[in-house]
Amino acid sequence: MGDATQHTLREFAEVLVRLGIATEEQAAVGLAEAAGIGMDLDEDFDNPDELTFLVGECGIGFQTPEKVLGYLEDGYAELLLDAAACSGGSVVVDDVELVKDEDGEEYLHFRRNGRSIWHPAEHLSDSTRYMDWNTAFDAIGDLVPGNDDPRGFYQLDEDSYDAWWLLLTPEQAKDLKEFGLPMPVDLGNWVRDEMPTGEPGTLAWYMEDDRLHASEESRRFLDEWLTSMDAALDRWRTAHLPDDFPFDYSPDSLLVLERLVLDRFDGPASLEAAAGDGDEFYAGAVRYVGETALRMWPCRWTYRHSDDRLMVFTNEPMVCPNAPGRFAWEVSPRYALHTLVRDRTPHSLREYLSTVENAVDSYHKVLRARTRGR
Repeated sequence: MGDATQHTLREFAEVLVRLGIATEEQAAVGLAEAAGIGMDLDEDFDNPDELTFLVGECGIGFQTPEKVLGYLEDGYAELLLDAAACSGGSVVVDDVELVKDEDGEEYLHFRRNGRSIWHPAEHLSDSTRYMDWNTAFDAIGDLVPGNDDPRGFYQLDEDSYDAWWLLLTPEQAKDLKEFGLPMPVDLGNWVRDEMPTGEPGTLAWYMEDDRLHASEESRRFLDEWLTSMDAALDRWRTAHLPDDFPFDYSPDSLLVLERLVLDRFDGPASLEAAAGDGDEFYAGAVRYVGETALRMWPCRWTYRHSDDRLMVFTNEPMVCPNAPGRFAWEVSPRYALHTLVRDRTPHSLREYLSTVENAVDSYHKVLRARTRGR
């Protein structure tokens, strides 16, 4: 549009209609509302983001408020419902709640198309009316329709306080930026829409959920990995472990395994060389470390294939806690062994795996708090 663009309310309304963001009827309503409060529809604004209030007058988009007018929980609910409404019905939000656990940790919970989503939140005090912007932005991103819908959420104003947002295609966003809007933030988090058929929260539910959203190559590798687990560990135990090794998947057995690993590898280079050569002792140790975690806490094996060999923590078996994504960070048995031989510190395997324990514990705490509050 170039420098000759007129940044007027009338021109902005015409742009919204031309790009298919607003209907002619919506634009007419917006302009009428602006004229009704004494706005000059043809005044040329030096700062185009002063025009964005027209989005609200047209009845499209939503606003991230500087302060919530009432309770914080109600403010989050209103924000998420308004954002979800932009999808035209493909995204439905309910069960919005702020939950504080026994340790005082606070989380925002809501359901998107039936799937529970959690985000940690921090507020200045129990009575504050300021949202946690990181939490709000993450939650807004979770409401992007996804699937075959190319749209994402874009912030129109430079400042996030009282900013107006629209659900736009990349082409629409590009044209609005050429019009002169700042468009400093865009959000498009990936959310799983398909839901498992099993009982929510069970191992079977999490494993089915993984399979629903894994690539064919990821599923194939994981199936082979799990099918061969018992036989591989039996061979490892017979061929590479001393007769007195406590093969019981206990924390004490990890200490014994640490000594065997440290005796065998003098540093990360020798460990990685063994991994590259297909060393059976190393491969068995990876399996044993992961299987020990599975017996100690609710978790499961996962695998993500990638053709990009530089991607971190892909193309290797990982252990994932049975908890929603914001609690469940995958851990790598391979990296646990790498850390052990690098630092040569006792108990490091158990300490590294404690990430799984902490994730499950945090999730169960907030579930208990949610139950008590009902």
